[in-house]
Amino acid sequence: MRGRIPMRIAMAVALVAMALPLAAHAQRLVRDGEDYVWRDDGRVIRFTPPGIWRVGLEGGPETEVSVVLWHGEWQYERLAGGGVTDGPHLTEDGSVSLAGHFVRKQDAPPMEFEMRLEPGEDGLSVDLWVTKTGELALRRGVLALMRMSRDDFGGEEPTYLRPGSYGTTARGVDGVGTALGVGITDEAAISLAPTAPGHVSWVAREDFWEARVRLTPDDFPAGEQVNASFELAFEPIPQPLPGEIVPSRQPLAIRGVTPATASVPVGRHTELTVDLDATWDNPFDPEDVALDAVVQTPSGQRVEVPSFFMLDMQRDVIGDAELLTPVGDGRWCVRFSPTEEGEHRFRLRARDRSGEVIGGEGSFVATARDGHGFVRVSEADPHYFAFDDSSGYFPIGHNLPIYHQTGQLGPEAMAKMAAAGESYNRWWMSSRGLGIESEHLGRYRQPQAWRLDYLLEQARELGMYYMLCLDTHQDFRGDGWLRNPYNAINGGPCETAGDFFTSDRARELYRKRLRYIVARWGYSPHVLCWEFGNEMQGWADSSPEDQLSWHAEMSRYLRSIDPWDHLITTSFWGGTGDERFWALEDIDIVQTHNYGNAELGYAEIARGFCRQQWERWPKPHLFAEFGLSARAGSRDLDREGWAIHNALWAATMSGCAGGPMPWWHESYIDPLDLYFHFTAMARFVEKLPLGETSWRPLGPASLEYQEGASVPEPSDVIVPTFHRWGRPEHSEFIVQPDGSIADDRRVQSLLQGQAHEDLRNPPTFVAEYPSDGRFIVHVERVSAGGDLSIYIDDRLALREELATGEGLGVESVWREQWQIWETVYDREIAVDVPAGRHRIRVENTGRDWIRVSRYMLTGLRTHPRPNVMALGMVSDSATILWLHNRDSVWHRHADEEPGPVVPSFLATFQGLPDGECRLERWDTWQGRRSYTSDVLVANGTLTIELEELRTDVAYALLPAD
Repeated sequence: MRGRIPMRIAMAVALVAMALPLAAHAQRLVRDGEDYVWRDDGRVIRFTPPGIWRVGLEGGPETEVSVVLWHGEWQYERLAGGGVTDGPHLTEDGSVSLAGHFVRKQDAPPMEFEMRLEPGEDGLSVDLWVTKTGELALRRGVLALMRMSRDDFGGEEPTYLRPGSYGTTARGVDGVGTALGVGITDEAAISLAPTAPGHVSWVAREDFWEARVRLTPDDFPAGEQVNASFELAFEPIPQPLPGEIVPSRQPLAIRGVTPATASVPVGRHTELTVDLDATWDNPFDPEDVALDAVVQTPSGQRVEVPSFFMLDMQRDVIGDAELLTPVGDGRWCVRFSPTEEGEHRFRLRARDRSGEVIGGEGSFVATARDGHGFVRVSEADPHYFAFDDSSGYFPIGHNLPIYHQTGQLGPEAMAKMAAAGESYNRWWMSSRGLGIESEHLGRYRQPQAWRLDYLLEQARELGMYYMLCLDTHQDFRGDGWLRNPYNAINGGPCETAGDFFTSDRARELYRKRLRYIVARWGYSPHVLCWEFGNEMQGWADSSPEDQLSWHAEMSRYLRSIDPWDHLITTSFWGGTGDERFWALEDIDIVQTHNYGNAELGYAEIARGFCRQQWERWPKPHLFAEFGLSARAGSRDLDREGWAIHNALWAATMSGCAGGPMPWWHESYIDPLDLYFHFTAMARFVEKLPLGETSWRPLGPASLEYQEGASVPEPSDVIVPTFHRWGRPEHSEFIVQPDGSIADDRRVQSLLQGQAHEDLRNPPTFVAEYPSDGRFIVHVERVSAGGDLSIYIDDRLALREELATGEGLGVESVWREQWQIWETVYDREIAVDVPAGRHRIRVENTGRDWIRVSRYMLTGLRTHPRPNVMALGMVSDSATILWLHNRDSVWHRHADEEPGPVVPSFLATFQGLPDGECRLERWDTWQGRRSYTSDVLVANGTLTIELEELRTDVAYALLPAD
């Protein structure tokens, strides 16, 4: 048997042992026209300079390998499209050397390369070095792409990633490994091995499958020569495949049980390792083999706990990459967290196709509590969280949903977040993240499962809690659906992604996955909640009614099998989502997700959503995703995190059950070190009884200038839009003198045209201009041609055609799916408006939609009162207040125009508990008390005097010492 070419650098001992040495006599490369060819016994590797390799069998299937990168604004470059400046040279030993460059788009500095191809007994070593000749923003480093045509590959060929995962060509493998293998016959595979452990991601397209293998860091300094080498070889398909679990054929018997400990504190867990013999093909299928524990608590309660099968892993970090290597052949486990003190007795019940046995009796003792326990809905106030010990929990965090196996590893990121005072994250159990059912239907990925084990044990040490999101829409649309194991083209039960919610077989498989999830991770108090799906509208070909029925069924089932009764939620994009879901009995947490270029700042948006959810639902509300826009633009737009800051404080002061969670950890929060925003909030809420007493929103505050204050001149009103597909709920928007919209109505961004007559409901703005001014529409982009009209008091004031097509606007993109051009305008269109009260209507009579990012009414906002947002929450034992200068928003700070400073004013609050109190003033950016004073609240009234307000300030009103 031939072995693959060894790695070119030293690995951990456990990894090196897997590499087979090259034979002593190597094959030669020979020239064939413009190509250079390696041949041996029907195996062929054909190299076309400067950078295409075709690897396969003579007259049979082959893969195409290329080297690529993305740079700048996601410009895609192939080495094959570059130029050769030296060579190719065929040397006497049968090697080929050449040098040249690639990357020429957008006037980018070229990436230079030097390459040498060295033939071996089983393939080629590609010694490749790359150098950036100038500043070039790489997005994902330099990658090797291995492409498999659907004409050559049927989809069920084995794929594997050493040392520990396997799949098929249709569903692929994702993760970090030392070598990627793709079966080309029943016994042989093509192997691509990077010099250092590389991250592999799998992409499905209509005509091919493609593996993307990282060869370099994501980015590196200009002028530095970086190794991007790899090896292409033929090798025997390993038996079993890396991480594959083989069937068992043993007579059913429980041979023994080994408890991890004889005693365990309440709030911690014990683990039983069970020596089980049984017959099975798939140990993850409870219809094939099942093991359950029945635990009798000291109070006499009988608790049934499902067991699970697992592979242990050895974790090695090599350079910036994490590798997991399977250890042993797998074992059966039961995990149990006691919730009461005293002796717990257990016995086991096992079943396979031959019958059922009972045995393995034993006991353990639960001692005094260690930790706070599980997260619950607070009994004191259902809008907040509390632990089993009744202490409150106010989660603070930001989104890092994908566990990274290179660069900043998942555990490192969690430690950094916890050090900043964060206590909360969402992990996506997706194909690109910690998803366990992404390559084999009904079989669960053990490396991902082990990582979640590791994270939850680390969470106990750090005080972190995780929303475990069990699925995300990216796996049920586009490329994700093409490689999803539930898809019928991959042998699954679903013809469409919507069948996931209606197919009996799909629901049966999902219930089995829920059983495994509860068995393996339900023990942990650090599972804040289960989240069924990230943004349910994203599922292709599915109806809200089917999704609602599915949520009702699955939430009931999950509740019935979870002995620890974790909280349950789901989510939607574009706001609060379909409220019928929040009304379900077993959905415990309501959510909001929102992105948009918020010209008024995120304080307004956060306040609106949080108050809405507070008033409608006696359940905790989490603002679980937000950002300035649904793209990674915050790093350029808001480098100091003003939107994060304002959203955190506005939501907390409006009854949110935790701090809003911003997006873009990797491209924004971490590189700009914006953790201090979460630190400040964590310090402020640390001693507050959130979740420990009943709270209510603060009523309207009275804000009055102090005598002699310099009142600001009239200023512009900016009306931001929000993006949502659908007919706008409102068509009339009354602009009030302070710049707010009456009844908190929000304007949608899309002005629909003729293509969607049923969605048209053009906005009309009712406004009082104190003097002559202007009405301005900021057109962001146009689809298939727009025709914008502005009417003042029903008389046409302006009409302008907004054409789309190649070369128009700032940028034009051809949308192949709809056969239309979409053009970015990023342009202001304005009309003059005379003083007085007017109705201003905006319409689009063009072919398709116009997207408006904001409307502006100049000189409209007067300042009879201080331009301050006053928010707060009141309880019998504490009151919190926040005063925010409405002009302190991200876009003003980004433009280095902070806006007017609010001059000296008085803020009077009512409805507060009477008595002597301690008033703490907080610096919201530092998270520190700036001063403390004793005050008396009489008749529920407190007045605070401020000399001026540049940005914002917070107060805590606490009982006097």
